[in-house]
Amino acid sequence: MDRKEEFYDLMNIIYDVSDKISSYEKNPRTYGTDDLLHMIEAHTIEIIGNNKEITSSEIAKKMYKTKGAVSQTIDKLIQKGLVVKNSHPKDNRKFILELTENGKIVFGHHRRKDETAFDRYLDRLEEYSDEDFKNCKDILCKIFKLNT
Repeated sequence: MDRKEEFYDLMNIIYDVSDKISSYEKNPRTYGTDDLLHMIEAHTIEIIGNNKEITSSEIAKKMYKTKGAVSQTIDKLIQKGLVVKNSHPKDNRKFILELTENGKIVFGHHRRKDETAFDRYLDRLEEYSDEDFKNCKDILCKIFKLNT
């Protein structure tokens, strides 16, 4: 195959991966508590857990989602008792999002699940170098205009 055909093949694989992820995301799961969470909720918890004093606008930027979509997700997480809103210490028009104790349990459980899955994937890729992973990451970031 020539360069263009290889690239088109890559894009079709990306579409297949996207379909597989979409299918996976539709099924809610538990993450160490009794709460059933969709993937978007677990990833929102992950972002809050990894970023102190984060606002919903900042989450929207990180997730490439609208502020409205993120606000709906955060409202669900507040209702489930996993996230709380606190006044921003410097700007009373903003709210800081923090994890509750149950939110921290979900955060830790989700992180461990990801690490287990990522290690399993990495074991399948022994023949690829650090440079191969870097190139793959660079290509995907350029295609989808991601900032990492």
